[in-house]
Amino acid sequence: MKRLTILFCICMMTLGANCAVTNETTAPADSSLLNGYLQILNAMAKQRDSLNSVATTPVPNAYYYQVLSQPTLFNSPLHQMMSETDLTSTDPQLQRIYASRKMLSMLYARAPQLVTQTESDIMAQTAIRSDVNDIVKTSDKLADKVATVTLTPTMDEPVEVITRRPNFWKFTGNSSLQFAQTYISDNWYKGGETNWTGNFDLTLRANYNDQRKITWENTLDAQLGFQTTGTDEKRTFRPSHNLLRYTFNGGYKAWKNWYYSLLIILQTQIAPNYQRNTDNVTSKILSPLEVTVAPSMKWEIAWGKKKQFTGQLNVAPLAMKVLYVHDDDLVKNFGLPEGKNQKTTFGPNITLNTTWKICKQITWTNRMYWFSNFDYHIWEWENNINLSVTKLISANLHLYPRFDNSNANYRSGEAHDGTYLMFKELLSLGLTYSF
Repeated sequence: MKRLTILFCICMMTLGANCAVTNETTAPADSSLLNGYLQILNAMAKQRDSLNSVATTPVPNAYYYQVLSQPTLFNSPLHQMMSETDLTSTDPQLQRIYASRKMLSMLYARAPQLVTQTESDIMAQTAIRSDVNDIVKTSDKLADKVATVTLTPTMDEPVEVITRRPNFWKFTGNSSLQFAQTYISDNWYKGGETNWTGNFDLTLRANYNDQRKITWENTLDAQLGFQTTGTDEKRTFRPSHNLLRYTFNGGYKAWKNWYYSLLIILQTQIAPNYQRNTDNVTSKILSPLEVTVAPSMKWEIAWGKKKQFTGQLNVAPLAMKVLYVHDDDLVKNFGLPEGKNQKTTFGPNITLNTTWKICKQITWTNRMYWFSNFDYHIWEWENNINLSVTKLISANLHLYPRFDNSNANYRSGEAHDGTYLMFKELLSLGLTYSF
């Protein structure tokens, strides 16, 4: 039965052509209906063997039940035989149905004795559903047969729609409290003195980026540190780290990683500095205050698969630098004429800020600043190498070389010892926290 079923499914694919051949060729008078049927099966078997592949399991099709069931007198084959049904459809499914009905018509004409029941007998046994009356055509769409329903949900309570805009602001920061101790014996060949050092660093960032054109970055750095000293009889602690700096960097995207930028830097100190063994103040907050305004081009840097190396490079062909001293008594300490509290100069400026995550535990933060008015030059290179021992404990190495020949008093004196290059170094261990 399985073999006959497979052969019959293959027959349906080409039965239209076979039936045409069967009509043109009349079987011999002495051949029986069974022999003619077997000849058709053998022809289909040869055609099956000529195919490259044959499905192992035929796809069931309900339209073939009239041929596969017990010989029955159905109305559809008679209607097709007696009416002028258009059999030229290109639909393969309709071609198979027309061919099966034509085969049943031949059965009714040549071997009526094999037909033992009618379609009315089957309907009386409720073997076929009678509630499906619509004729499904190939051009019908499933959507046309589905009853119209409403897809609008019903709510017992009113629904309030809330629109949330994307937040392009990002707030971050980090803080650290570092301690260091240095011991020098009294007979150390280069001299020096034992001291303790404590430093507190705080960095706050509020950055805006709309992911399209506009960036707006705000950074506040506060660094305050003290160290003990034995040579100053007036005070036990002297400032070692003493910085308050605000940086604004706004940009409008030009192309790729380049932005039209405006860089503004305001820098002063927090605690006052005193001349050793006296009460004379040498500098304090807003004395001096350095302001740099640099319209520039900014290049956003992001290197590495996970962007381990990031940063910004600002290049300003013409920048403005303002030196302001609030206290009149300290004006001369910074090379300003008596009676003037500020000095404005113009020149090129280059600022580079980078962060390199060397590994999970080591991070190198770098800031390089250069300004010149072609008469004097200021160059700073701040380096902070942070080693995370645990989540809260870290070691910090601070390296800060600086070149500055902008102070007229400093240049005319002998304090510089023939060079304007200065250097500060600090190695400390303490607590750190990022947020």
